[in-house]
Amino acid sequence: MQSIRSKITFGYYLFAACMIGSAVFAYANLRFLEQRLDWGAAVSGFLDTTLEMRRFEKNFFLYGKPEDAASAQAYAGQALALLEQHTTAYRELAAAADLERLRDRLERYTRSMAQRVHASDTDAAERDAAEREIRELGRELSDSAERISASEHDALRTLLNTARATLVGLLAAITLFSLVLAHVLTRAVVQPLRGLEQDLQAIGQGRLDSLPARSGEREIVSFTDAFNRTLHELELRRRHLLQSEKLASLGTLVSGVAHELNNPLSNISTSTQLLVEELDAADPAQITAWLRDIEEQTERARHIVATLLDFSRDSPFALQPTALRGVLEKTVTLLRTKVPEDCVIELDVPAELTLDADPQKLQQVFVNLLGNAIEAGGRKIRVRAPEAPEFLALEHYVWTRAPAPNESTASAVYIAVSDDGPGIAPAVLPKVFDPFFTTKDVGHGSGLGLYLVQEIVEQHGGSIGVSSTPGQGSTFLIRLPRRLLRETPV
Repeated sequence: MQSIRSKITFGYYLFAACMIGSAVFAYANLRFLEQRLDWGAAVSGFLDTTLEMRRFEKNFFLYGKPEDAASAQAYAGQALALLEQHTTAYRELAAAADLERLRDRLERYTRSMAQRVHASDTDAAERDAAEREIRELGRELSDSAERISASEHDALRTLLNTARATLVGLLAAITLFSLVLAHVLTRAVVQPLRGLEQDLQAIGQGRLDSLPARSGEREIVSFTDAFNRTLHELELRRRHLLQSEKLASLGTLVSGVAHELNNPLSNISTSTQLLVEELDAADPAQITAWLRDIEEQTERARHIVATLLDFSRDSPFALQPTALRGVLEKTVTLLRTKVPEDCVIELDVPAELTLDADPQKLQQVFVNLLGNAIEAGGRKIRVRAPEAPEFLALEHYVWTRAPAPNESTASAVYIAVSDDGPGIAPAVLPKVFDPFFTTKDVGHGSGLGLYLVQEIVEQHGGSIGVSSTPGQGSTFLIRLPRRLLRETPV
């Protein structure tokens, strides 16, 4: 399994090797140019020496001064020395035979100049022959020097053009290599990291339960495994925390349910005592009435206990056809002893309305919402689920996950729980669904009730919002996708 670090390190070394190779090539190219410039200087020196030699030659023929002849001979010797010193440079510009011919002519020029200097003034023919030979040799030498110099200039210009093209090509190759390397590293490193970032954002928004394996790099795999283990542990702890909140709610309900059980148990006890005392004297009709009362009160007690057991059971999340009104009636049964005498709970929900939902989880939602409304001091609590929710003004609600601005109410079903209590302060309203947030006194609330409600609603694919006006009550609006809604055939 490869790692991101190894890929980055390999890319770095590859790029470094490319840059070092380019630097070595550029340095070698510059060294070669420097050498050619030295050769050019030698060639130019040879041409200048030859021209000086010709200048003193002409002065000698014009004025006949021996020192001019000596200077011409000296320059010829310098030219020969330059030719010998820079043989390699000249071989790049002229053939070996041409160089030998050039040496020969320089040597002959020196000898001819010496013969001309020592020639007798009376021997005009010898003097003229020497001059002709000197002029001919000098012209050939200057022409050869100019040709070699021109060749060197052409070669140097070609070399500079080649070096320029090579440098441009090298820069283009480095740029292309950098782009290819960046593309490879992007595919190998940046894209997995960008995908990981998107997955983390999705997890933060609650759309993913775990990170998918984005790539096979060791660091990404290790991070993904570690993060998924952390998510799993957090999910377990969250479930335990929510179950603890549920059990805490159950604890507050037990005393009320126990009181609620006292009524049917008291009736059963009374009917049983009457039956025992009057068994011999009572007529069969009266005995039958007492037995039916015992049966009814027993069924009532069984229903209360079953409701409590259903609420307390920790079962996995499972959708099933659920009558919304039936869930609400069970919830009211659990909360009956907490409802003050002057408080009224209205269920404005069609009996035929059926949801694909988890009935136990949905009951937890309404236990918390109705319990909060009762504790807030509301005297009229109303639960509504009309087909045409005229009360909706979605922009006035603080949502856990806001509906789309152009969303039609026909694409979702809305359930509103309203009360006429003191309401919620505007500064507090955006925080009510935060975990552990509560306005109750210390020891009277964990701050997990509405967080639990949010979790369950979003587990069903919906969202919940709250709207409140201080002094006029609050409304909690549950939004579930219409795809979960089904109506029982009439």
